[in-house]
Amino acid sequence: MSLSTSQRLDLFNKYGGRCAYCGHMLPERGWHADHLEPVMRDSKIVRVNEPGRTHKYVQTGVLLRPENERLENYMPACRACNIDKACFPLEDWRRQLERRPQVLRDNHSAYRHAERFGLVKQVETRVIFYFETLAVREQEGKQ
Repeated sequence: MSLSTSQRLDLFNKYGGRCAYCGHMLPERGWHADHLEPVMRDSKIVRVNEPGRTHKYVQTGVLLRPENERLENYMPACRACNIDKACFPLEDWRRQLERRPQVLRDNHSAYRHAERFGLVKQVETRVIFYFETLAVREQEGKQ
C-alpha cells in the first residue's frame, strides 16, 4: 500500500510530529511509515557470485500478513525505531528492548567497564512507548 501525500501528512501529525515509539521529533523527511502489526514480506534465497558469499536473501514483495496492510495499522516512526523493530510484533519488540541492557552487560566489556565507573546504570523498567503514554494521559483527562 502506497500512502498518498495527504495520508503521509496525517500520519506524520498523528502524534504531533513525533515517533509513535520513542517520542522524538520526526524530521520532515526521512521518517518511516511503520506497520504496528507487521505485514512481513516473503523472501527467497538466491545464488550469488560475490567474494565471501554464495547466497543471499531477496524479498519477493509477497506479503505474508496482508490483513495488516491497512491505513489504521500505520505508525509514524523515526528511522532508528523502525529499523530496530523490523518485523517484530509490538510485544516481542518490547521484550527485546527490555532485555537489551542485560545483553550489553553479558556481551560487551566496554559496557561493563562503563558500569564499574558509574558512567551507566542498569535499571529494571518496563518499556512504555510514546503512543501508550499519550493514551494514558487522554484517559486521565477524561476522568
